[in-house]
Amino acid sequence: MAPWSPELMDCFQSVKPDLESDFSPAAYNKLLNTLFPVNTPYTVFPQVHRHEDFTHVTARTTFTVYFNNVPVFLLDLHSYPTLSRISAREAADDHMRTHVRDLLPYCPLPVLNAVCAFGTRLAFYTVTAGQAILPARAPVLGQHEDTTPADWWDCDLLEDDGAIRLKEVINKIRNQCENL
Repeated sequence: MAPWSPELMDCFQSVKPDLESDFSPAAYNKLLNTLFPVNTPYTVFPQVHRHEDFTHVTARTTFTVYFNNVPVFLLDLHSYPTLSRISAREAADDHMRTHVRDLLPYCPLPVLNAVCAFGTRLAFYTVTAGQAILPARAPVLGQHEDTTPADWWDCDLLEDDGAIRLKEVINKIRNQCENL
């Protein structure tokens, strides 16, 4: 049995190259608006960021979920093929840590949860006020050390383990928001 409704699964699995080269942002938008319905105090705010370097153009989409206009969840989406690049993982991790630190003072929950996604591969982040952001960075021993290992993205959203982990985080957030 699929971990999501057929409409959501189809949105993630359908490739429409004649319309868009990557339908992932639209699929995540649909998923987050399903998990945080629009007829509730939640608002899903997507932002697309483009970065150009000398070799290629990359895009990143950040979804911030607000409850009554305060941030309660963050999902940062990157293109799946870049997961194998150490520099892409490091840049994604740096962005997550910066964004989480910026949002934490405004989050009314005891823990700010965030997800970094490369396609449907997920890495989960948490931070509590006054504590380090988890997962902790690997210590840098040499100039070419991988401080952001690929195994942080250890589950797939379209498989049971990834769907269960994401749903657990979302349910925890929603329960905490109900008690505010």
